[in-house]
Amino acid sequence: MIDVEKMVENLNTAVVACDADFKIIYANRKCKQMFKAYKMEGFVGNQMGDYHKSETMEKLRTLFADYAERKKNMDYYTTETPNGKLTIVNTPSYDGEIFAGVVEFFFEGSLA
Repeated sequence: MIDVEKMVENLNTAVVACDADFKIIYANRKCKQMFKAYKMEGFVGNQMGDYHKSETMEKLRTLFADYAERKKNMDYYTTETPNGKLTIVNTPSYDGEIFAGVVEFFFEGSLA
């Protein structure tokens, strides 16, 4: 049987998950490597607001509310970084009917 945790841990795509209260609860190996380059080590257990500007957090609060109300089922954007383009795709997770948090995928480059 395939070990899904091992697959996600070894993806060549960064994955980070946070709960509905913006607490970072998981980051795979690629994510830790990527963020280490940005001097953002040790972020699991911290709040997303520790790493985002206030205007970005306001957008995230709106997005999380949309996910909680099931108005959206995915969101993505592309941003410029010192190492080039980064496309971030996020999708909500639910515990039954209750919004539980978000899983984000960070792809190096543009998906378009």
